[in-house]
Amino acid sequence: MSRRDANVTRRRCSMYQLSLLMMVQFGVEGSALAEGSKLEGETLRQAVSGRTVLIETPIGSFPIRYKSNGTMTGRAPAVVENLKIERDGGRWWIADDRLCQHWHQWLDAKQYCFKLQRAGAIVHWLRDDGLSGTAIIREPVMRLR
Repeated sequence: MSRRDANVTRRRCSMYQLSLLMMVQFGVEGSALAEGSKLEGETLRQAVSGRTVLIETPIGSFPIRYKSNGTMTGRAPAVVENLKIERDGGRWWIADDRLCQHWHQWLDAKQYCFKLQRAGAIVHWLRDDGLSGTAIIREPVMRLR
């Protein structure tokens, strides 16, 4: 195998492993949203804009920072660090009462949208392909001047 072929194979394995992690991150297919208040439209935008959303996974929380300018950044749990794609960025927006996002590299740089529903401190989400899970939305940090 040539050096180029080995690099391509290594990258495909890394992306496959990240995809598996993201599947774990985003739960099991077919789960429904829990009962609670739906986050839609401007309420949804205000709920995530300028905040960090902690996606719950079996290996720990996965923070995604949704900046008010429509960009986002994320950091994968330590297990993904050896894949050399620990951090990624992208953009987010609200469309049809769903939180949509597009990563630069993660999830094969595909667009996904989520319906969110708050049940107390927990947010239940359902991705447009049927994957679901839970998250916690952190309050914005107040900076002292």
